[in-house]
Amino acid sequence: MSRGILLAIALLIALAPQAAGHAPPTPIPLPPLHVKANQLLDSANTAFLLRGVAMPGLETLDLTSLRAMTAFTFRVMQLRWNMNAVRFPLSPALWRRDGQPYLDRVAAIVALANSENLVAVLAPQEDAPLPTAATLDFWKACGTTFAKTPGVIFALFNEPAPRTHTAADWQLWRNGGATSVGMQTLVAAIRATGAQQIVSAPAFQDAQGFQGFGPDAYLTDPNVIYEWHPYFDVALSDTGRTAAFSFLSGTFPLYAGAWGMPFGHTTPTCTAIPRDVSKASDLLLQTMSFFDFRNISWTAADFAPGSLIQNFIGYTPTNLAPWTCDATSDPHVGIGQFVLLWMTGDPAGFGSLAISQIASIAGGIPAPIAPGEIISLYGQGIGSGSLADTRVLFDGRPASVLLASPYQVNVQVPYEVGGQKSTTVQLIYRTVPSNTVDLAVVDAAPGLLTFLGTTQAAVLNQDGSVNQQTNPAARGTIISFFAVGAGVMKSGVPALPVSLKIGSIPTELFYAGEAPGLIGCLQVNARIPATLPDGDRASVILAVGAAESRSGVTFWMK
Repeated sequence: MSRGILLAIALLIALAPQAAGHAPPTPIPLPPLHVKANQLLDSANTAFLLRGVAMPGLETLDLTSLRAMTAFTFRVMQLRWNMNAVRFPLSPALWRRDGQPYLDRVAAIVALANSENLVAVLAPQEDAPLPTAATLDFWKACGTTFAKTPGVIFALFNEPAPRTHTAADWQLWRNGGATSVGMQTLVAAIRATGAQQIVSAPAFQDAQGFQGFGPDAYLTDPNVIYEWHPYFDVALSDTGRTAAFSFLSGTFPLYAGAWGMPFGHTTPTCTAIPRDVSKASDLLLQTMSFFDFRNISWTAADFAPGSLIQNFIGYTPTNLAPWTCDATSDPHVGIGQFVLLWMTGDPAGFGSLAISQIASIAGGIPAPIAPGEIISLYGQGIGSGSLADTRVLFDGRPASVLLASPYQVNVQVPYEVGGQKSTTVQLIYRTVPSNTVDLAVVDAAPGLLTFLGTTQAAVLNQDGSVNQQTNPAARGTIISFFAVGAGVMKSGVPALPVSLKIGSIPTELFYAGEAPGLIGCLQVNARIPATLPDGDRASVILAVGAAESRSGVTFWMK
């Protein structure tokens, strides 16, 4: 085997990606979706839960919100917030005014969401206590428009008015009355269009939810989930949520279609929330634990300023802080930080950078970086395997990305940072930028490459073979070490002096310069001192200028 191939093998081992991460990625369901017993399943029969947000705008044609409904916004939801669903409030009134062009606009937004791996939940908002004939007409048109769009779920009606929850009320809910249309009729109208997607049937929007709901009221359809909106004016405790909703979890898939803490509004949904921030935080923790423990899907309200995000520029999450329930709304206050941390395990979300997760590919603890050094950035959702998807900027300057996986990106520090005390680093994955971090810069940070997960140096013996326990190097022979972090290079050699100690003995060097064909890698050819004491392993320390490589790195000898 040639020397070049052996070099490549040694370095591939040294550069192999390592597993790292925070919260697990939310499963992305592959449409079409269906229901089996009490589970949601995708086309591969893989169970999943909806984890997402409501996206306002389509129910009011609010231009500010609509402008934010771009592929980039949905990409942020999926990549940074770890979501797999988005709920769209729709307006049957606008459809009655504009006709099919309104649904065409909705379809364009849904296509953008689906293209970013988000299930779209379509939820018409009617100003009526129960569905009417006008609601039925809307679903006939909507079902026809989306019959061949597998990545949607139809939420039949938004928040039916409270009732007494008698058997007669549930029959009215199911079958309709003199002035209302039943949920079963809406489902039949959707199916008549050829649409077979999942439908979501809502409870009465009060503290009793599905209480009194029994087999006589169950909808006759294989693809039904049941929905309730557990805002805190109707569900302040696990006991209340269980009595109103989760008692059905062993029979049907359940969906908390909208929930959250709508601050700045003079409504019971705000005034019911404890004013003490720590108590409100505890309430959020209990609620999200409740959903997870009982396998309940949810979409939080809303992905909009003053709710989950502060703005549509940096998508900075809102923070739970003292609030008011009057007409004054602070766009910085909300539950966004809590939801983001719950979903990703990281206060900045997936795709973020932290100084503690950036280090030389040669191993060791995070430390200042050097010009030309190859470093690893660790995180969650920072790459895909395609180098084209990931960019890394140093002071706004693009750097050479050598490896990009979901959890690790290897990049060469630009030589242009030489002479600086620090540099600002940012990662951009599929056009979504991370936060920025400031890294200290030094003249050199030498690191000897080792085999993955060991302190054994990646060494070639004099005959070009890989140094290992079964193939040690003889004393007095010339062997090759490989390192990164040598700093600025001039005509292929480090600008700073290079020295090497084997077993604490200064070693004769024959070459210290760029490793042929290997980006950012220093090759050092040195003779093993014949005077080394007996033993089958020897330690090695590389120095570039005043900086030394970490201790504990060894190779095999005889």
